[in-house]
Amino acid sequence: MENHRREFLHFLVSAAISGSFFGLLKTVEAKALPRPPASLVEADFLKTCARCYRCIDACPAGALRPASIFDGMASFGTPVFDPSRCIFCMECVRACPTGAICKVPKDEVDIGNAVIDKETCLAWQKKKRCKDCYRACKAKAIKLEKRRYPVVVAERCNGCGACVRRCPTQPLSIRVADEDAGRYPAPEKRIGMRPEDRLGPYEFEQDNFTTWFGKRLEKIAANHGLVEKKGDR
Repeated sequence: MENHRREFLHFLVSAAISGSFFGLLKTVEAKALPRPPASLVEADFLKTCARCYRCIDACPAGALRPASIFDGMASFGTPVFDPSRCIFCMECVRACPTGAICKVPKDEVDIGNAVIDKETCLAWQKKKRCKDCYRACKAKAIKLEKRRYPVVVAERCNGCGACVRRCPTQPLSIRVADEDAGRYPAPEKRIGMRPEDRLGPYEFEQDNFTTWFGKRLEKIAANHGLVEKKGDR
C-alpha cells in the first residue's frame, strides 16, 4: 500500500513539474491543434496535460501522436488528434490520469462536424446516386435532399468520421472540421485525478524528472522517424 502511495505521489510531482514548465510558456500564442475527444479548452489543456503518453499508448487506432517542436514549444509532447482514424473507443478518455481529457459519457463527445465538398461529391455532381455517407451515419446526421443530395445536420453530428471512411472519392468529398469540437473548461479547485476517475491501479514509473523527460523526448523522436523505435531494432 505504501509503495503504491509513493509511486502515485511521484507521478503527481512529475506531472506538476512538467505542467509548470510548459505552463510558463505563452499558451495564448500556442498553435491551435486538434485534441483528443472531450479535452479541456486549449489553455487549460496545456497546463493540465502531463505529457505522459498514456492516451497515445492506449489508442488502438493510431489516432493520436505526440506534438513535435514544429507544433510549438507550448504544445511539445502533447497529444495531437487525427479524427479520420478515431473509432470512438474512449480508451484515451479512460487512460488520462490528470483530467486534461475529461471523463464524459460517449454520447456527449463532440469532435467536430462533417463538411461536404459539393464540387467533388458524386451525388451533388450528378455522376452517381451515391448514398455511402448517408448509410454510414449512425447518428442520422446526414439527410438526403430530394432523396439524392447529402446534407449534414450539424446539431446531430458528433464528428465520428464514419461518413469519411465510407466516401469513395479521391480526394475525399467529406471531412470532419474540428473548429467546432466540444471542449470543456477546467473544474475549479481540482488538482490531478479524482479517485472516482481512476480505472487503475496504474503502474507509475519511479524515474527522476531528467530520466522521465528524456524518455518523452526519445518517444517523440521515434514517432516522427528521427530514431528507430525499440521494437524495430
